[in-house]
Amino acid sequence: MDKEIIIPDDSTRPKAPDFGPLSEHEKQPMRHLRAIHEHHRRNMRMMRTLLEGVRKGDTSASEFHAQIKDNPIFQNYQIFGNLCGQHCQMVNGHHQIEDMHMFPALEGRMAALDKVVKRLREEHEVVHALLVQLSDEAAKLIDDPSDEQFERTVEEHEKLEKLLLSHFGYEEDEVGPALGHYNLMV
Repeated sequence: MDKEIIIPDDSTRPKAPDFGPLSEHEKQPMRHLRAIHEHHRRNMRMMRTLLEGVRKGDTSASEFHAQIKDNPIFQNYQIFGNLCGQHCQMVNGHHQIEDMHMFPALEGRMAALDKVVKRLREEHEVVHALLVQLSDEAAKLIDDPSDEQFERTVEEHEKLEKLLLSHFGYEEDEVGPALGHYNLMV
């Protein structure tokens, strides 16, 4: 039996301090972070489209699993074993920069910001676990293309999608302004 993955409650997310109005120059790191996250969002939309194709009968379970495995998100997460730790291929090292450079550059500046970074790191772990769970369910769908297995796969995708999209928004809203305030680039 798979270990239950506890989805973090959005309402318990700490807030970063208000950095006040930012200049256009200071907004650039936040915009860059959003642009990189949009690449991830496109991958999530692609997976949703594939799931909908399977539901309609336009895509087979085997094709769905092949697409998931060929998706840069999965390949890189699987290879490096950490959602945001080491997968530089997908967005030219963006997540490596977060864990190895961006977060450490923000840590120690303000207690409130430290709490946000700690929470983001924790969410990275959960997102990774959900991605692995989705892959496992998609693999089962190939051998068992039943409606029940398909629904389990869809359920895993929806959990991942919900958390990942929420996570990106949280990171952009809470860390984005700090990047500009401290003149840090992503």
